[in-house]
Amino acid sequence: MEKIITRNLYLRELSINDITSSYINALNDPEIVILTGARHKQWNKENVKRYVIESNIRNVSQLIGIFFKKNDKHIGNIRLFNFNFHHKRVELGIMIFDKTEWSKGYGTESLNAISIYVFKTLKLHRICADYYAINIGSAKIFKKVGFIVEGIFKDHFILNGKYVDSIRVAKLDFKEGEKNEY
Repeated sequence: MEKIITRNLYLRELSINDITSSYINALNDPEIVILTGARHKQWNKENVKRYVIESNIRNVSQLIGIFFKKNDKHIGNIRLFNFNFHHKRVELGIMIFDKTEWSKGYGTESLNAISIYVFKTLKLHRICADYYAINIGSAKIFKKVGFIVEGIFKDHFILNGKYVDSIRVAKLDFKEGEKNEY
């Protein structure tokens, strides 16, 4: 994958050289990972390294780091997975794990950029994602980038002993005249 450059960020494939103590600490911070599958694991350098390697398998999964252009600071990741080239679709997950950068628009900026990459470079037609119904931040950024709610999976997750719905969203390839720039 070539580096994707946006107004404030750049996105590129994550490598084991990007694993820092800050990244590992973020994966072990309950406030950051509470609404992700990462919360079910205690993370250390070895299992993060294994995750990065296993998440970068051509045509299967791609783990993309989100970095600041100004200082190369790694603030989050986007993972593309469940590629289906026959049906031209992929699923994604996104996490901004640097709490100091929450609610500043970087999730929206990177999600928009990755959508363009999926449609224009990978030539796919559909991006799907799921998020916990109580995750207001995810609801906002997916809506801003043009994802639409396709369904609700009732009682899909268990969080703190209670069931939580999953919201399924998708975005289809850009239409003529729609904004499609980083």
